[in-house]
Amino acid sequence: MIRGMYMAAMGMLNDMYNLDRISNDLANVDTVGYKKDRAAFKTYMEGLMVAELPDPIKGRKFLPVGKLEGAVVLDEVRPVITEGALEKTGNPLDLAIVGKGFFRVEKNGEIFYTRAGNFKLDNSGYMMTSDGGYLLDENGERIKINGSVEIQEDGTIYVNGKKLTKIALYGFDHPEKLEKFGYTYFKETEESGEPKKVRVGLKEGYVERSNVNALREMVGMIKALRHFEISQRVVTTSDELLGRLINNVGSLR
Repeated sequence: MIRGMYMAAMGMLNDMYNLDRISNDLANVDTVGYKKDRAAFKTYMEGLMVAELPDPIKGRKFLPVGKLEGAVVLDEVRPVITEGALEKTGNPLDLAIVGKGFFRVEKNGEIFYTRAGNFKLDNSGYMMTSDGGYLLDENGERIKINGSVEIQEDGTIYVNGKKLTKIALYGFDHPEKLEKFGYTYFKETEESGEPKKVRVGLKEGYVERSNVNALREMVGMIKALRHFEISQRVVTTSDELLGRLINNVGSLR
């Protein structure tokens, strides 16, 4: 009975995390370049279940039946790196990556990777993300625009009809292992592998929307809420039964 209360309570904690995750994804459904999260859970406190059988020599023997999980806990959270739908803006500084790749940006002295291509110019004319990260070219330098800009599909930038530089795009062997920072930034990890330059296309005047499916997430939220309510009833019922047991035992004495 107490085991059932414990397992139901652990289930409620996991449901609470799922609700927080879904709420965060839904809040960023219109965030350019946002990638939704997915959680992986694992079991722990496993116990070996055995069956006791009669034995003519030893009197009895134990036969392993299987493992019984004591609880399920959150193991890790990973971003889902799938492409979002493209939206036409007509802004020459808006860029959408067609294929698997990331822009490389610099912010506060650190290097990040992102698929959010809604760039703008700062007061000095440097291309930067909406939250202050500077876009870097193939030489790792910031890109300064001073004039009419045109960006080709391969990332080559022309200003006033003259070639300025080229945007380099990077890929990873395991992009799902990247570490998320903020809403649209990622950093490499040992599991993701080192960044490598990739040849993928760019679409000028487009941005990539988030890969969050609002309808699917709403269905997931309803499922998590229902599971939470069921687990809550299990805890309440177990508590009532345990109280009756204790009271009945006490009255018999």
